[in-house]
Amino acid sequence: MQSKKTFLSFILFLGDIFLMYLSLFLTLAIRYHDFSFFPGSQSRIYLFNFSFIYLSWFLILFIFDFYKISFFKKSSDFFRNLAIFFFLAGAFGTMYFYLQPQLSIAPKRILFYDVLIFTILFSFWRFVFNEIIKLFNLREKVAIIGYHQKFSELLTDSLKEDDYEISLFYNSDGKSFPYHKLAKFGLVNDSKKFNELIEKEGISTISFSPEFYKNEELVKEIFLNLPLKLNFINFVDLYESFTKKVPLEVIDELWFLENIYRIERKIDDILKFGFDIFFSSIGFLIFIIFSPFVALTIKLDSDGPILFTQKRVGKNRKIFTLYKFRTMKVNTNQDKELWREKDPSQVTDVGKILRKFYLDELPQFFNILKGDISFVGPRPEWVALAKIFEKEIPFYSFRYIVKPGLIGWAQLSFPASGSTREAKEKFQYDLYYIKNRSFWLDLIILFKAVKLFFIPPKQ
Repeated sequence: MQSKKTFLSFILFLGDIFLMYLSLFLTLAIRYHDFSFFPGSQSRIYLFNFSFIYLSWFLILFIFDFYKISFFKKSSDFFRNLAIFFFLAGAFGTMYFYLQPQLSIAPKRILFYDVLIFTILFSFWRFVFNEIIKLFNLREKVAIIGYHQKFSELLTDSLKEDDYEISLFYNSDGKSFPYHKLAKFGLVNDSKKFNELIEKEGISTISFSPEFYKNEELVKEIFLNLPLKLNFINFVDLYESFTKKVPLEVIDELWFLENIYRIERKIDDILKFGFDIFFSSIGFLIFIIFSPFVALTIKLDSDGPILFTQKRVGKNRKIFTLYKFRTMKVNTNQDKELWREKDPSQVTDVGKILRKFYLDELPQFFNILKGDISFVGPRPEWVALAKIFEKEIPFYSFRYIVKPGLIGWAQLSFPASGSTREAKEKFQYDLYYIKNRSFWLDLIILFKAVKLFFIPPKQ
């Protein structure tokens, strides 16, 4: 299912490369009133230096989801993120030339024109690409055999805006399903019609509900009549592909044995360890430099300690002390109020600023150096809340098989939890990370975390 999405993203990437250099050509031609400016020694200097700037542009485009195919459906989000790109692209370019005063060019106006022209061309290119997807119906087409209550989540507005299409449901016993009308061809009960639609509509993926495997005759019928070139995928994997989380309601102990207890990722673990030590050392130095200033503002703003400490649960249930700059008012009952973090009235004025820019997290570089947490992993939970979650959330203890982190996949995907129900939702994202964890995924999460400074996760 990922091959088509990867191919389309690659086409976008190639188009962006072309537009970046086209924008530079147009900018220089307009600036010097000469469309024969290329080739030439002066033009090569611009090409060389702007190529480095364009690397940062690609990173910004990736962080703000411009290579996510489904993103094109949300025009408000598109233009909001495009405005952020325009600002950051200009800022990175300005920084690049400011740090290299020895360069023989000082393209302040050229940089502005280049960013502006590219932004305009980029918007038009994305619009054309989106229309092409609609015209040729390039969305991944999926047929689902059987039904599960979680299907309702797959057929919400968020899915209809994605690069997938639920073409039909199939059920041989004739029972009707809720939400089946949201599929393009609704519910199909006849196996002959089912096979015809698979062939005629170019459906490429077949997904099975958990109940499918209990009907041996249906299993034989499906595998004997459908072409083997189709992509067969179980519901858990389909759900995970759509939502980037794992559905707790349909997994069991066998799922954990098959997906979690795998061979140790030794190379990934070594890279992760080296990354944590190197960058937490740098972060700890930053913490030491900024500590006096932050400490002074905290003390001037409110009474109480500078640092907030709390017992958290780490890997293999190890209890450790987490350090943060205090952002909340001192309260005699604070150790008993489970959801105090969600009460905005408890946050100090300085605390609001520290939280906005995540400066309250700086002391946790010390936790990373100590080995309590990593840069990336499920956020460590307070001991008092962890005990509740272990009782009320299925398989919650599996969170402890990996080291917790400063930032996690759940933090990018869901706001801070204020109830057990919300904690359960976040845990499903944590399971996705635990299952798919790798050093590459860690890097993606760290890059994506930059977006939190501009856009908070949606509920």
